[in-house]
Amino acid sequence: MKKHSKLLIASTLAASTLFISACGGGGGGGTPPSTNVSYDAKATIDNVADNIITKTYTDLDTAAAALLAAVQALQAGGATEPEMDTAQAAWIAARVPWESSEGFLFGPVDSLGIDPAIDSWPLNTADLVAFMASNPDQTAIEAASDDVRGFHAIEWLLFGDGVADNEKTAAELTPGEMGYLIALAQAFKAQTGLLASSWTTDFNGAGPYATILKTPGAGQTFASQGAVMEELIAAMSGIADEVANAKIAEPLGTAAPGDTSKVESQYSWNSLTDFHNNIQSIMNVYTGKQGYDWQTDTISSGLNGVYAFVEKHDPALALRVLTEITDAQKAIALVKGDGIDTTTDITGTAKPFREQIKDAAGRALIQTAIDAVNTIMTTLNDDVIPLIGKTDFAG
Repeated sequence: MKKHSKLLIASTLAASTLFISACGGGGGGGTPPSTNVSYDAKATIDNVADNIITKTYTDLDTAAAALLAAVQALQAGGATEPEMDTAQAAWIAARVPWESSEGFLFGPVDSLGIDPAIDSWPLNTADLVAFMASNPDQTAIEAASDDVRGFHAIEWLLFGDGVADNEKTAAELTPGEMGYLIALAQAFKAQTGLLASSWTTDFNGAGPYATILKTPGAGQTFASQGAVMEELIAAMSGIADEVANAKIAEPLGTAAPGDTSKVESQYSWNSLTDFHNNIQSIMNVYTGKQGYDWQTDTISSGLNGVYAFVEKHDPALALRVLTEITDAQKAIALVKGDGIDTTTDITGTAKPFREQIKDAAGRALIQTAIDAVNTIMTTLNDDVIPLIGKTDFAG
């Protein structure tokens, strides 16, 4: 999501050299032995670059292609309800890899302006309606303001305003909306393709960004393994900050009924799932496994995530971070008010986030979720990032 503040974290990457005095006994003037932990981060960096980040972006591009095909099908022969259901499901499916990528919003997604181009919020619906009425061509749409295109413009067209329900019908989709929807999906697919190819093929003539991340060294984008690890951990902390203190806290406000205009993915009632997947992006990088599930998976340093680095320093801290990530996901699931902490699906008695900000019971659950996510951020900042300065990396 474009509307976020990037957390700037400073740390010292220290290296200590061990000098052994040639003279036995007291009185030696040599440098004390290093107390740093030795750690070769290559396996962690390679795994996260290839199997978490690059895989997530290629999944996103695949999902974007499916979304484009689904909205094009709406136009062929007239939209039907099953086709509308398919298009809505395709939008929700595309949100999963995107929101699961926000724990590593660095590199091409940032420098190429892809994040704001596809996920700016809030959406300016008044400007969107006026722009759509001007019958813009594809070139104009791709050059348009970020707040009238991307994920949330597509969402509004597919799901409606989200006030009474999230079930816009095919009959409600006007011809003008249909044309704009297809053009938006085409522009969206172009951006996801650019993002994926930047990691797999080439980024600004420098080769795949995955290779750039995996080959730190003097004169490179990342000067050392420590610099890469710092980038990864700082990005994890950054999304925790954004989820707790922007995505959730801003629409909650200081008093009921909150501000629904600030609720991301409110039209589809997908907000809580978005928040869950933002935390999943932290979980994936931390554990080293895409889609790590606290209900079924078992943590191991052999998964080659950031966990392995933390465990090398402090096994108890490594497990505590994992527990905090899990607790945050559970707290987000509980926001919907049905007492179920294993899913964010809005079914049965569950209520969407946009409704839960309006009453005291819902707001209390939301505050618990904010606190849980902030706990992750604090631990990463105060306990994990300082470990970088206490590590002798292999490169």
